[in-house]
Amino acid sequence: MKVVLRQFGVGLKHALSAEGRVGRFRSTACIETYLRRAFDQFKGGRVGEDVVLLLEMFFAHKVGGQGNKLGSGKQAIIAICDFLTFTGCSPWQWTPQMLWQYLTDLRAREIAPATIRSRHHYINDMCRAILSDRDLANKIQARHPTASLQQITDEKSRALVRGFGKRKKKLSNPTPAEMQQVFDYLEAVITEQIETGAPVPYVLLRDRAVTALLYSYGVRVSELSHTDVTDFDFDPECPEYGDYGIWHIIGKGDKDRHLPVVVDWIYPVLLQYVEGVRPHWTGDPKTPDEQKNALFFSNHHTRLSVNSIQRIVKQRFAEAGIKKNVSPHRLRNGCLTRITDEVGLSQASKIAGHSHAATTEGYYDRKASMTGDALSRHVRKIYKQTIAPPESS
Repeated sequence: MKVVLRQFGVGLKHALSAEGRVGRFRSTACIETYLRRAFDQFKGGRVGEDVVLLLEMFFAHKVGGQGNKLGSGKQAIIAICDFLTFTGCSPWQWTPQMLWQYLTDLRAREIAPATIRSRHHYINDMCRAILSDRDLANKIQARHPTASLQQITDEKSRALVRGFGKRKKKLSNPTPAEMQQVFDYLEAVITEQIETGAPVPYVLLRDRAVTALLYSYGVRVSELSHTDVTDFDFDPECPEYGDYGIWHIIGKGDKDRHLPVVVDWIYPVLLQYVEGVRPHWTGDPKTPDEQKNALFFSNHHTRLSVNSIQRIVKQRFAEAGIKKNVSPHRLRNGCLTRITDEVGLSQASKIAGHSHAATTEGYYDRKASMTGDALSRHVRKIYKQTIAPPESS
C-alpha cells in the first residue's frame, strides 16, 4: 500500500495546518473526522497512531489503488470505524467471532442486506490490503506481537454473510426475438392510445426510448441516467444523423468515450423523443431549471434515476409477456454480444468502455447473439466440407 500512497493522485489545493490533525497525509484530510474518532477511541498512544496509519493506508488503497472515487473510499473508512467502535479492538485483534457478532447486530438493526455484505467486504478487504504489503504487516507484527490479521481473510469467512439476504433471482440476457417482442408491444400500445384519442402516452414513448438506447448503445444504466441532451453532437462522417451522430459519455472511472450511431434505427427513435416527447417535461414549470438539461425525466419532473430505469425495464418486459428477470445490464450484455459479432471483440471493448478486451469477452452470450457462436458455425462448415453425404441406393 506504500506504493499506492506515493502514487495517490488525490490532494487538496491548499496546504493544511498540522495542528489538530491526527492524519499524516494531506490526501486523507477528507476523512479526518473518522481518523480522530479512531484515535480517541484508543486514547492515542502507539495503538491509536497505528490504527490511524492503517486507516490512511486503506483509504489510499481504495481510492488510489482500486481507482474508486473519494466518496467510495470514505464509505469504506466509515464501515471500518463502525466495526472498530463495535469491537473496541484494534484491527490486528479482530477475530471471525467478532465479525459474526457485528454482522448479526447489523441484521438486528434491520440494516439492508446489501449494506451488510458491503461492510463484510470492506473489513475483509482491509485485512487483505495490509497483508499484501509485507513491510507494513511485519511492522505491525513486530510492534504488536499478538497481531493476527489472517483469520478474517480466510476463505471460510465468506460463509459469515450467508443468510444475510435473500438470494437474488437469476438474470438472463434477452434474445433478439424477445427484444423485438418488447418493442412490438410498446409500439402497439402507443398506436392504440393515439388512435383512440387518449392523451399522448408520453411515459410509454419515454420508456421505449430508454429501452432502445440501452439495447442499441450498450451503455451502463448510470451513464444513461446522467446523460444530458447536450452530450450528443454532430458526426461529420455521418451527417444524416444531424446533431445526434455522436454520444459523448463519461463513464466508469471517469473514462471519456464517444459512441457513434451503432444501429441506424435508433436515430428516428431518439429524434422523436427529443423533439416530440421531451418538451412535455422541459416545458413544464414544475421542472427545475437545473434539471432541464437531462435527457430523461421522471413523473416528478426530475432526472430519471438509476432505480427508476431499472423499474422501467422490468415493468415493460413483464408487460410484454417476457417471463425472464431482465435488468438494464442484461440489455448491455445483449448489445455487446451483437457488436462483438459485427465488428469484433476489440472494437466492442472500446464501445463498452472496458480497459481490457477480456472483460468484454465475458459479456458474450451465444443465446443473445443474432448469428450464434462463431466458432460453432466454423466447425459445422468444416464438417460439411470434409464429410461427404452418404450415397443413395
